[in-house]
Amino acid sequence: MSSIFTILLIITSLRIPILPLVEHEAYLSNDSVRADRVVLSETAPEAPIKEDVKSLGPQLSAQSAIIVDAKSGAVLFAKDEREKYPIASIVKLMTALVFLEIEPNLEERFEMKEEDSREGAEKLIQPGESAKLRDYLIASLLGSANNATIALVRSAGFSEQEFAAKMNKKTQELGMSDTSFVEPSGLDPENKSTAYDIVKLLDAVASNDIIRGITGMHRSSVIIYPSGIRRNILTTNHLMGSIVFVEFGKTGYLEEAMFNLAAAVSTSDGNELYIVTLGSDTNEDRVQDAKNLAVWAERVYSWK
Repeated sequence: MSSIFTILLIITSLRIPILPLVEHEAYLSNDSVRADRVVLSETAPEAPIKEDVKSLGPQLSAQSAIIVDAKSGAVLFAKDEREKYPIASIVKLMTALVFLEIEPNLEERFEMKEEDSREGAEKLIQPGESAKLRDYLIASLLGSANNATIALVRSAGFSEQEFAAKMNKKTQELGMSDTSFVEPSGLDPENKSTAYDIVKLLDAVASNDIIRGITGMHRSSVIIYPSGIRRNILTTNHLMGSIVFVEFGKTGYLEEAMFNLAAAVSTSDGNELYIVTLGSDTNEDRVQDAKNLAVWAERVYSWK
């Protein structure tokens, strides 16, 4: 009896759904796979096969969500994936992409100024302190520090508006037709995108070793100069360390956006999925939404 109780405790702590996943009304065709592909590859590999064609997906807290097979670009699940929402700090993925295209010297030390101050985790690097640009990137992407993000933009010699224009140009290059940015930190709710477009952003990040590496870490640290103090940073992505293996990803939260998550995860057979959830009610809900989507996709689809 005690062993059964122990198993139940383990299941509860992992928050694995005990009841069958809820099947919704048909916001996704119950044929094999949607015909459209978010990301097109030159070789157009075969899409996964939907074995359980009657399963329409888990019940979600998120207002919008999508699962895409990274290799084929095929949509495996979608819920209001073309609806525009504020995406909050997921914006920082695009900020980092555009910043790194300038080819900065990431070993350069740069001083934080009072003018960089914004709401958020400012204790990581404070005004008057210096850190390497690489550590500013870590503070921005892993700790979601808004002041570190603004300092990166200033280090590149651009105003926030000028940098946002560069970000919008990048959206055009990536085919993110329903995305617009007004500033680089994600604090403004007018930074809007769709789950569908964010998959394209994740696919671009997948080819960037620096961003992929930082957002795939559970923890890191920054070194502050001139004191030499090391400050530890934990990821804001609490899908890390769960039953789902996270390759990389980014969270976002604003009152207007609620809790957002964009991540690349691996199935037990090593197949990579892009999962985006927008507008979950709580941090716990967005993690559980992503878990349920990953578990559902692996249960319902098969890969050759």
